[in-house]
Order: sequence, then structure tokens, then C-alpha cells
Amino acid sequence: MPDFVTVSQVNDYIDELIKIDGVLCDIWVKGEISGCKLHRPSGHMYFTLKDERGILNCVMFKSRCKSLNFSPADGQEVLARGSVAVFAPQGKYQLYVEEMKLYGLGELFRYLSELRDKLEKKGYFAPENKKPLSRFAQRIGIVTSQDGAALRDMWRILKSLHPGVEVVLVHSAVQGAEAPYELAAGIRRLNEYGEVDVIIIGRGGGSVEDLMAFNTEEVVKAIYESKIPVISAVGHEVDFCLADLAADVRAATPTQAAQIAVPDLSRLSEEMINYRQRLVNLLAKKISYYSEVLDKIMMRKIWQEPEYILQKKGEYLDRLSKDLIRSMMDIRKRKSYQLALAVSALENLSPLKVLQRGYAVILKDGQVVNSVAKVEEGERVMAKLRDGNIILEVKGREREELWKI
Repeated sequence: MPDFVTVSQVNDYIDELIKIDGVLCDIWVKGEISGCKLHRPSGHMYFTLKDERGILNCVMFKSRCKSLNFSPADGQEVLARGSVAVFAPQGKYQLYVEEMKLYGLGELFRYLSELRDKLEKKGYFAPENKKPLSRFAQRIGIVTSQDGAALRDMWRILKSLHPGVEVVLVHSAVQGAEAPYELAAGIRRLNEYGEVDVIIIGRGGGSVEDLMAFNTEEVVKAIYESKIPVISAVGHEVDFCLADLAADVRAATPTQAAQIAVPDLSRLSEEMINYRQRLVNLLAKKISYYSEVLDKIMMRKIWQEPEYILQKKGEYLDRLSKDLIRSMMDIRKRKSYQLALAVSALENLSPLKVLQRGYAVILKDGQVVNSVAKVEEGERVMAKLRDGNIILEVKGREREELWKI
């Protein structure tokens, strides 16, 4: 049987060769991050560095991730320092990263620009999605580091402006690999709690790399999805990050965020005193004005000599009554005269008037006979006179043309 070695022995031998190599035991590697994953239970980060010709597996343990001043993400070009070693269980060599930094600000800004465009297309920065702040917030949620100066500044301002305000703190890392996830989780936790009026997320100033946790999709998405209004308070006034674009209100500093979040009770008290005094002055002016109006009214004659006014009004009413009676009498006379004329005209047209003048009306079977053609010889007709009727018998008839109608 030929001599042999085990797989583990091969891996161990290669590992020993690498360890004694003066170059591989402490080396800076430049490449583009790909497949970056943060293993949440352990806190270790796994990724690969690649260039146009190859890839290199990398691991960064939790203790080293805490020293990061930016949030690693796919597509970033970085410089990673560490040592190459063999991971015996899988027979793979990988870079154990001790520290890592972005390769040049130009690359960083390119990355941020691309990420901003990506998030903007998702609608995370849309103005119509902004929520108004409560005018009289009583409970403030803060997501930041419990050890930072930013928290102390915000606490001091909040209590000076509104001594009764309650503060709910969710501690979070504000830089490093785990910071984006902790910040986003803090916002979601306050939303689940649901008892705060506004959320402040932020930290004190720092370099661009220090603020990278607030330039991540995790934090931006959590701000966008928050049902509670969010104020971003990252760094100083000149600092600007993607979280500012997603927040409902951007504060230049954590101090300003506290000033925005709660009302200044002392100033409100002064304003209320001023408004109260203005109201008192206004009411006094109104009372004075209407008192003068009332005095002028009371000086009128109707209040000074009411009997005289009533007498004059009574006399005026009497005149109106007399004028009304006179007008009614005139109308009655005129209508009576018109009625008499109408009666006279009707009487002149009455058949009885004609009969009184000696005329008679010839009736046959109750119908008026107005032509000789309507009777025959021997027929009996009735002549209606003024005071009675005469029964006549037709002995003959003659037609006579007297006038034409």
C-alpha cells in the first residue's frame, strides 16, 4: 500500500505554509464586496471580495465589526486588512478581516448616489408620504446610543422646554456593521409599542464613514414604514444622509430635533398671558363702544318724551284711518254709479222692455217664431204680450222684405 496522508493533514499542512508566509499573515486587499451577510445570532459578517479576475472569501468576526465606521454593502469597493488562513472543515482558504475601510470618497459618493436613486424609485422619499408632527407631544421616542452626547443634549433640551415630557429610549449602535439593523429595529419596536407621539433617530457628528449607518436601505425603509412621525437628527448642520430624505422632518442637529419635537411651555405660557391680556383689552374696548352707543340711543327723544312720540304716532294713525275711510267711500260711489249704468243697459236690452212698448213674441211649441216660413195655415201659435199670452190660429201668411241684416 503506498504512503498517504489524510485530507485534514493536507489542509493543516497548507494552513501552516500560509501562516509562515510573511505576506499573507498581514495583508491589505482591495476589492468589491459581494454577497455580504451579517449573521445575526453570532454577529459575524461573511462576504467575498472580487475583481475582474477572481474572488476571495472573507469573514469578519463580531469583535472586529464593531470597529467599522461604515455599513458594508454589496457593490462597495473597500480595502480590507487581515490574514489568509485555511478553513479546514471545508478545505477553503479565506481572509480573516481585522479592519476595513472604503476605498476613496469618490467610490463612496457613487455608491450613495446609486442607493439614493434606487430608494427614490421605491417612493421612500415622496413628499406626499410625510406625516405631520403632533403640536403638543407628551411622549418622545428616541433611537440612539445611550452613551452618546447626542442623547444627553436632547434630554436636556426636552426637559428645559417641557418638564413633563416622557422619553422612551431604545438603545442602538450608531456606527458599525450592526448599527443599521439595530436602528431599524428600534424604530419598529417603538411602532409596536405605539405610545409615543414622535420618534427621534440620530447621533452626534462624525466623518462620512461614521454616519454610514444612516445611509442604508434598512434604516430608510424603517423610517418610511413607521406609522409614527420620525425626526432625523444626524450629525451637524452640514451633515446630510439618506435618513434625512425619508424622515418626516429633518433637524440639523439632535438639539434642534428636541426643540422641534416638543412645544416650549414657557413660551406658550407667555403667549397665553399675552392673548388673555389682548382679549381683556378687546372686550373693554367693545364694552366702552357699546356703552357710548347705548348712551346715544337713550338721548333720543323717544326715550326722553315717549308720550309726545306716542301722541304724534296716534295722530298720524288717525289721519291714515280717515284717509282710508274717505278712499273707500269714493270707491263705493264710483262702483255704485258703474253698477247703475250696467243695470240700465241690461234693462234696455231686456225682452220685457220691448213687450212694454206694444210688441209681442210669437212662440210655436215653445220656440220663438222669427220667420213666416216656420208656420203653416191653420196652425195654432201663442203670442206673448207684456201682461199675458194670446192663442192665435194662422189664417194666412205673407212674406215681406222690410230690411236686411
